[in-house]
Amino acid sequence: MLDKDLLNQLYRFAISLTNNEDQAYDLLQSCIEKYLKANLTDIETPVAYLKRMIRNEFIDQMRKKRFHYDVDPTVIDRINDESALEELSLEDVFVQQSEVAALLGTMKPEERELLYLWAVEEYTIDEIAQMKQVPRGTLLSKLHRLKKRIQLQQNSDNVLNLSVKS
Repeated sequence: MLDKDLLNQLYRFAISLTNNEDQAYDLLQSCIEKYLKANLTDIETPVAYLKRMIRNEFIDQMRKKRFHYDVDPTVIDRINDESALEELSLEDVFVQQSEVAALLGTMKPEERELLYLWAVEEYTIDEIAQMKQVPRGTLLSKLHRLKKRIQLQQNSDNVLNLSVKS
């Protein structure tokens, strides 16, 4: 059941939550250990169960550490300013790896998880809503806001690059 492809998928899911490779590895290892010790062979969807275990373990770790984001408030204000955005599809946006890291650093774990499930794992919004037991409309609005933030961040980076070259 726990083949290499499944473990890689679960690891990528853990990274989407933690935004840290080492923390994701530790999270995956502890959840797999708990799963194997419990010997849960009667579960209908073990992958969904393991993802829920990983998410719950991550939430528990955050509560214990009282995790806070160290992000400059002016950056958040600039990202949340929706008036400067133009309508572009996410598929039209080309993002460099460093830009991805910067974007992921400004996202909450729930946003990284949603983006991962939608963009990487290619789940539909209906499937994600069912998986997370959240209304479809809520996820659609979160994804829409997330797309706008990504576009705004890319637009502000392009403006900064142009001013440096001048």
